Amino acid sequence: MKRTLIAVVLLLLCSLSLPLEAQEGEGLNVALEKYNQAFRSKDVETVKSLLAADVLLYEHSVRNDGLEDVFENHLKPEITEFQDLELDFSDVRITAGPDLALVTRQYRVRGKLGERAIDATGNETMVWKLVGGDWKVVHIHYSHPCPRPPAAPK
Repeated sequence: MKRTLIAVVLLLLCSLSLPLEAQEGEGLNVALEKYNQAFRSKDVETVKSLLAADVLLYEHSVRNDGLEDVFENHLKPEITEFQDLELDFSDVRITAGPDLALVTRQYRVRGKLGERAIDATGNETMVWKLVGGDWKVVHIHYSHPCPRPPAAPK
């Protein structure tokens, strides 16, 4: 009887903890896809809702700190000014813990900014944090190829 009770308790504990872990993992994937779709469809309010209050964004020498700075001075202008935006991701890697996750991926963005055609590739690193039960972006870092100086003459 005692062994049966212990087995039942262990089984219940396992069944309770497994769905919670799965929900957190799925929650992150859902939040990431929601961010991607919002970016593609120019849904700036959804993008903003997925950013943490203390979000920090780096792109080469640019540093945006805090929700208003990141959103108003970086993401919102990029999203709204792009025309015919196409955004693809590859080599997506997610390392997630119970309340913090690292997402790295390569991106390709195509479209127009004003009259200028854009076809760019680069790398993106995002850190997501579980805040009040919702996954929020706390850090973004974009890097893309820099022009190399011409090779020195031989």
